[in-house]
Amino acid sequence: MLLSNDGETQEFATSEESSNNILSKDSALYAILKKSLFASAPSIVPCHRDNPDLNNCIIKAVEDLRPLLATGELGEGYRSPPLEPLYLDNIELGRGRQFEAVFSEMVVKGGSNFIINKLSANASNLSFDLVLTLPRLDFTGKYFMKLNILLLDIQGRGNMRGYCENAKALVKIRGVRVPMPDGLEYVRFTRLPLKINIDVFKLHLDNLFNGDRILGDVGNTIINDNQDLYLSEIIPGLERGLSKKFLDIANMMMANTTFDEMFPL
Repeated sequence: MLLSNDGETQEFATSEESSNNILSKDSALYAILKKSLFASAPSIVPCHRDNPDLNNCIIKAVEDLRPLLATGELGEGYRSPPLEPLYLDNIELGRGRQFEAVFSEMVVKGGSNFIINKLSANASNLSFDLVLTLPRLDFTGKYFMKLNILLLDIQGRGNMRGYCENAKALVKIRGVRVPMPDGLEYVRFTRLPLKINIDVFKLHLDNLFNGDRILGDVGNTIINDNQDLYLSEIIPGLERGLSKKFLDIANMMMANTTFDEMFPL
């Protein structure tokens, strides 16, 4: 059974009676699992749920954790997907004949350098709203693109590289408490939508116009001088990729953590 933020419950199919007996709160196996699984990584500092300065407590805990998030090594065998680098799924974009692109094998560096500008936390409901700054993200990957811009048809396929600076992100994290047989609840995050606004975005595409260097330079210049014409198409795909990746990281970090461990009384 899942307990949602608004108190509603969702029923899941139960296992066979024999499995329930094995994992009952009185069984030896459950005691072993409880000891070995219901423990958070030692590097994760809990914040008391009734702390009047809860927002700053969480920000400090994240800042202390930041160096470990880059590698994903949280100590004593605990791991999370590393932030450095981030590997994103394919981003497919399209707007009819005017714009079509696929970005693949994307590797992003700089994600661990995020700055928390503002946090509004509700520990009881596992609801967290953040405003973040990403000072700089550098990325590489593969691309395929067809772009009609300023009466010029720009086409190419090959390697790409680029960066963005001073990106602002509005992040909403939502979670649920999942009850266990002895009444303890552990944490699972269910949604992590985010919206990004990018101040500076630069892109270089190799092999435009079948590798013609002069036309390729012209094409890259036009693309970067008119980024407002296509950046609105790229950002939603980037938002989806980052949202999925950050949600996976958050859940892996909290996989063995009870609610009372994360936010004790």
